[in-house]
Amino acid sequence: MLDGLGAPFGVVRPPALCYFSPMKPAEIISYLLPYLVTAGAYSDQIQGGVSTHGAKDGATIFHHALSDADITIQSFLEVALLAKFPTLNFYSEEQAVSLNRRYFSGSSELEVLLDPIDGTRWYIDNRDRYQIIVTIHDEREIVGAVMYMPRRGLGFCASKGTGAWRLTREQMLSGAVGERLDVSKSAGPVLTFNSPDVMERLKGHVPAVDLLDSYVNDGGRYCSTDILEGVATGVAHASCQAIDGGAIGFIVSEAGGVMTDFAGKRPQSFRDTDARTLPNIIVATNQDVHRRLSKALG
Repeated sequence: MLDGLGAPFGVVRPPALCYFSPMKPAEIISYLLPYLVTAGAYSDQIQGGVSTHGAKDGATIFHHALSDADITIQSFLEVALLAKFPTLNFYSEEQAVSLNRRYFSGSSELEVLLDPIDGTRWYIDNRDRYQIIVTIHDEREIVGAVMYMPRRGLGFCASKGTGAWRLTREQMLSGAVGERLDVSKSAGPVLTFNSPDVMERLKGHVPAVDLLDSYVNDGGRYCSTDILEGVATGVAHASCQAIDGGAIGFIVSEAGGVMTDFAGKRPQSFRDTDARTLPNIIVATNQDVHRRLSKALG
């Protein structure tokens, strides 16, 4: 787990440095960890009978999903953030139904982005493969991210330039040091979502799985978070939202991997778009996989 200076808890910090000033991405992450556990426990408790709302715009069953948990967790984490970091900018997947977004002053360079239930389709279908994701972006790039899987009691977090960490539920609650995450030796396919064109271009370069096809045809053997658990070697997004694919890609990049656009260039700022979305992103667990993906897609 990271402290306010981007170091794991338990690591001695130089005494001349100040913990809380200026505000750092790792400070926000550390503050939110126990709140994410509480939000996750709530989502687990109501999952079996959760109510759903009208379908959102989108072409797949994954887009047609919105639950009480999405809306409630958004409000809960908004309240937690406003209590300590009211100067942040704030963006959420469900901001159209937000009661609190307008209370953030937006005077900080940092923006917190929230996906209250990433994988709502999985969640509504009572699966255990869903997660709560918080992303932190400055005006140029993603600088922090944390993801928590409530049903599995497992979290991943990273802060710019400090590496990535794997944490248990108990470590997230106690502030104990987690395990350093290294994805560079991962095995498995490259993942994409609802992208037949990308799948066609990857043929002959890397084994690939479309997550939508996997969910429909084999019950969801693969999931976007597999790249953090060593069972996928890459993800090709077309397009990519900062709140989910961008956050996971950032954690991978801090864990020995690479994140670029299809041309192999550093991603532009997600904040340049109203939807915090970029046209395409490659996430690879090592340079060899990245070269093959760039050759196929660039």
